[in-house]
Amino acid sequence: MKKILILILLISVTSSCVTRLKTPLIEGNVYNSNKEPLKEVEVCLNNECINTDENGYFYFKRKTKKEFTMVGSETPAVIYNLSVSKVAYKDTIIYYKNIYGGANIGLKVKYDAIILKKE
Repeated sequence: MKKILILILLISVTSSCVTRLKTPLIEGNVYNSNKEPLKEVEVCLNNECINTDENGYFYFKRKTKKEFTMVGSETPAVIYNLSVSKVAYKDTIIYYKNIYGGANIGLKVKYDAIILKKE
């Protein structure tokens, strides 16, 4: 019985429920080649799509998940695709990979200027 209690205590001390980052807070602005903001541009983060406002601004909220982990376990990578498209403009796809990003729940990614060129 004493060995079982020690084992349970050891497991509870070396493990915990932690918050892991699925996707960071992502924001940015979309412009044309003349550096004018483009409104109604479709910006998709993986499968979630939104449109830019009149200033070409877009914003995706941070998404997290709870995970049961043991001491010494690795944090998951943060990987996403951001596609930017508008009729009469060439599409842009941004591939993002941060292999240590899952532990940094405060991660914020800002795209100051995504430029779309006319077709």
